[in-house]
Amino acid sequence: MNDQLPPERLFPTLDSLESILWPGAALVVFVVTAVLVDVMILLATRLQLVDVPSGRSAHSLPTARGGGMPLVVTCCLASVAVCLRWPAYAFPVAMGIIVPSAMIAVVGFWDDIRPLRATLRLYVQIGVGVLIVAVLGPVERLEVPGIGGIGFGWLAWPLSILWVVGWINAYNFMDGSDGMAALGAVAVAAGFAAITFWIGDFPTVLLASFAGAAAAGFLVYNWSPARVFMGDVGSAFLGAFFAAVTLLDASGASDRTFLPMAMAAWPYIYDPLLAVIRRVWAGHNPLVPHREFLFHRLVRSGVSHATVAVLYALLAGVGAFAGWLMVTETLPPEVRPLLPLTVPVLAALLTAATDWRFRRVSSASGKATAAVASMVSGSAA
Repeated sequence: MNDQLPPERLFPTLDSLESILWPGAALVVFVVTAVLVDVMILLATRLQLVDVPSGRSAHSLPTARGGGMPLVVTCCLASVAVCLRWPAYAFPVAMGIIVPSAMIAVVGFWDDIRPLRATLRLYVQIGVGVLIVAVLGPVERLEVPGIGGIGFGWLAWPLSILWVVGWINAYNFMDGSDGMAALGAVAVAAGFAAITFWIGDFPTVLLASFAGAAAAGFLVYNWSPARVFMGDVGSAFLGAFFAAVTLLDASGASDRTFLPMAMAAWPYIYDPLLAVIRRVWAGHNPLVPHREFLFHRLVRSGVSHATVAVLYALLAGVGAFAGWLMVTETLPPEVRPLLPLTVPVLAALLTAATDWRFRRVSSASGKATAAVASMVSGSAA
């Protein structure tokens, strides 16, 4: 954008009124979201927004869903304040983030009430992805420590659209376990805010903070045992919102910040991607509801919902810290190339540990079942 403000003018000084107003705005987003979610829980039965356990759910009891609507409203309204405060960013923030994310939320809310065909949702997501990339621009280049700049050329557009569509679906899958999507949104937003704060990108800091505050307000009722789930309206919205924020080039440093921001969200992208690859490899339809995500396996192996949610948030935090170190460039040059390797190492450890625990528990359960069956057959004889 040619009319960008210089980074030094983006941050309010500590003696200005804005240094109080913006944190206060985030606090208001948190409180209002929590109040409205409580109202949505009361209306869930009347609106037939009850999530009955299915093939992709980790919960076992019917739970109110669609509670993500208040999150969408408060996050969007707060984001409008960024457009008013920085007119230079009004168009990209409004048309590249708020409007497309709201469109995904509307389709998600309709799907929560009356399920839509998967192909129809996909077409809408692709259209939204095209809109976001058209307004904000594609990711044309990445800065990787030790390698330098990697240009995508003509692949920039399709890869950027795929990034948006993938984010929408990946985060939607995370809404199947108590606290997973909400705490994950708080962790991702915190990582985004820390990374963009360092480079002087205050509008993006606020956008991430408002999303995190809204998710925290929802988390009040979504923490285990959850009283409500986001539904597609909330989880798909967050996926679109976060994907768009990573493409917003408010400071002119997107080639430096994109990879670190992606690292801040890696568990919530990696788990669905791994599940899709495994199902396709096994010849199964990845679009059919299932419980083959790593977080599903952890819950089914006896790990509590709360523990799994915290584990994923901590893993995201480690990725965000590594990404922040990449941006700050405080480490010696010979060490910085190792930072991107944090994510694949953590991913390998998470996968190996989860699969080991799941196989162990499944084996023990199978032996116990066989022993009981043997005893029953012996008694009958």
